[in-house]
Amino acid sequence: MNQMWLKKIRVVVSLVFLVLTTLLFVDFERFGPPLAQAVRYPQFVPSLLNFTQTFAWVATGFLLVLGLTLLFGRVYCSMICPLGTVQDLIIRIADKLRKPRKIKFKPQKSHDALRYGVLALTVGLFLSGSTLALSLLDPFSNFGRIAGDLLRPLYIVAHNGVGSLLEALGLYGPFPLTWKAPPLATLAFPALFLAGLIWLSARHGRLFCNTLCPVGALLGLISRFAIFKIRIPKDACLVCAQCSIHCKAGCIRLKTKDVDFSRCVACFNCITVCEAHGIGYARPAPVKFYPSPSVAVPQLEPSNHPDASRHPSLSKEGKTRRALLRGAATALVGWAALPDSPPAEAKPHNRVPTVLANRKTWPVAPPGTGDLARFNDLCTACHLCVGACPYGVLQPALLEYGLSGLLQPRMDYASGYCSYECHLCGQVCPTGAIRPLALAAKQTVQIGVAHFVRDNCIVYTDHTACGACDEYCPTKAVHMIPYQDGLTIPEVRETLCVGCGACENACPARPHRAIYVDGHPVQQQATRPTSKPLEREKTQGEFPF
Repeated sequence: MNQMWLKKIRVVVSLVFLVLTTLLFVDFERFGPPLAQAVRYPQFVPSLLNFTQTFAWVATGFLLVLGLTLLFGRVYCSMICPLGTVQDLIIRIADKLRKPRKIKFKPQKSHDALRYGVLALTVGLFLSGSTLALSLLDPFSNFGRIAGDLLRPLYIVAHNGVGSLLEALGLYGPFPLTWKAPPLATLAFPALFLAGLIWLSARHGRLFCNTLCPVGALLGLISRFAIFKIRIPKDACLVCAQCSIHCKAGCIRLKTKDVDFSRCVACFNCITVCEAHGIGYARPAPVKFYPSPSVAVPQLEPSNHPDASRHPSLSKEGKTRRALLRGAATALVGWAALPDSPPAEAKPHNRVPTVLANRKTWPVAPPGTGDLARFNDLCTACHLCVGACPYGVLQPALLEYGLSGLLQPRMDYASGYCSYECHLCGQVCPTGAIRPLALAAKQTVQIGVAHFVRDNCIVYTDHTACGACDEYCPTKAVHMIPYQDGLTIPEVRETLCVGCGACENACPARPHRAIYVDGHPVQQQATRPTSKPLEREKTQGEFPF
């Protein structure tokens, strides 16, 4: 039975998902809206978490993955998971760059204690109210951080470079993109994770998927009961060992002619290299795969394959190989050269540095998170909302939420502010940690309250007119009241404040701002501002104009 077409399907589908998911994270403004639902739907962990909150059909992608796994095994790991495709690309590039070797991969131990231990730890922490292990090991979230935090700035440099070149030639280029650099410490984890993934994939194939990935461990358990499995009928095998040599999961034992299907990632390499078609999908009752009469048994010679002691003659790979992968490297502009729009600032600046620190008791979470505890329990820090935020106010957290909230998004008003007319973060969140709110509902969610520190205000310290906070406040919760000598000073009406941070972002006082937003552990409701001043009651005898 010739099933070589399976690998072609796997390669096409996996590359499509990889490209679409990458575009979703690196350029949401241009490609994200039409791609968001299609890319998020089949992602296992985000879909599962979202379903626990909404019970909606749009969050049933994990059920589709479970159904496919019960039919064909871990096709999610080979076709849908973008991190799995990244590992396949790393394996292919590493194989082209190093010296030719007869043995590409060796059979590996199952490491059941490690992979199921990681799965048990992840589930246990989640049930206890912490998504830390899930955030650090979930493949979709890790790919999101790699694409959004590391690849996106390089994409923006290339994108804006092409735009500048076209403008220099007198052509209309694409609209330039901006990027708000997150704290350098938050880039350490995706960078270290990517480095470790490259090393592990180049040396041991898909070992990450079968030892550290909780999704791979769970789907591996389910795939034990799959209807169709990769099988090696003993009367059809020529013992050429090519299937074992090319198995990226190291799950084929040639001595027993068995496939550990719980570790098989459905890459179908074994099917394509078997010249006799002696391996392929079969139902539980083994289906016999007989070699074609036209297939000649290859001449076998000794090899250093681990099963050579039993089969001293293994086929030698052809001497002809493709040329090494070559390409031109594009010069990358440094971090400092990235285009970045400065925060809205007023012209005046304080002459004397401020000394009273802002006492923030709670971090500010995105609108729609509701309870901070609920948000921390659902967010896997995929950073899709960070990349989609058009104003750069969402940034990865370090320890603002505590250790369990590592890398989860928070409002950083030094980078930007939450626009009164934007509710995008809730629309793109794949896990439901940020609830999707209608714009009118989002505009009255109070994520925090602004606090004014008079001793830091330049009106008080420098006797200089300012009013930047009042100018940028969309609800007029911050308004100016008479102070002295014709000057005015801010006052905060807390019932109107939504905590958007426009006032804090615009405040010119440094290093400590004169107005800042303190978050709520449970988000509240603000009073909707009036669109125009209230008309006073007319008294008898007044003209109506």
